[in-house]
Amino acid sequence: MKDFEHLLSVWQEQPKQPRLSVDDVLKQVKKGVNKLGIGVLYGIIAATVAIVFTAGLTLFAVFEQRLSYIGLFVMLFGMITYLILQIGDYRTITRHDVTLNPAAYLKSLKEYQTRRAYLNGRFYYAFAVMICVGVSLYTVEVFANKHIAFKILYYIFCGGTIIFTTFFLKDKFIQREQKRVSYLIERLERLEGQFE
Repeated sequence: MKDFEHLLSVWQEQPKQPRLSVDDVLKQVKKGVNKLGIGVLYGIIAATVAIVFTAGLTLFAVFEQRLSYIGLFVMLFGMITYLILQIGDYRTITRHDVTLNPAAYLKSLKEYQTRRAYLNGRFYYAFAVMICVGVSLYTVEVFANKHIAFKILYYIFCGGTIIFTTFFLKDKFIQREQKRVSYLIERLERLEGQFE
């Protein structure tokens, strides 16, 4: 019985978390969501520019080998798929106003977190493979008359860039974004818990 009373007294002496100000939390969440939305919007713009450039190359450049066209179509397919997923993420994060319904917004933030985990996880590798295959097929004809040393340097540079972005930049970007989203979710959950 003494152990229970001691445990109860220790539990009751624990400092209570301070109550959050609704206005402060909503301002923090709005600011954080705006940063996330701008990042996704930049991704949409970059993907759109790449698609327009690649589509223009596909339509207006003349190639002798079908491999070049297949490579460009593979790249276009990967970029369009990425663009569709980015637009879906942007709509998910901007669909609700946090000030009108924080509970619905919390749900959409969790959905956004799940979607981003898919985009930055499994889909990223499929996207990287599509771009690598597309570039490899496209450059067969483009580099047909180039010196072998140039070809080797080009493929080493491309491979190095993909390895660097996959194993270094991607992880840092994902961690930073996940930290932001988790922080926003935690703030909204604490705020929601105050009113239960």
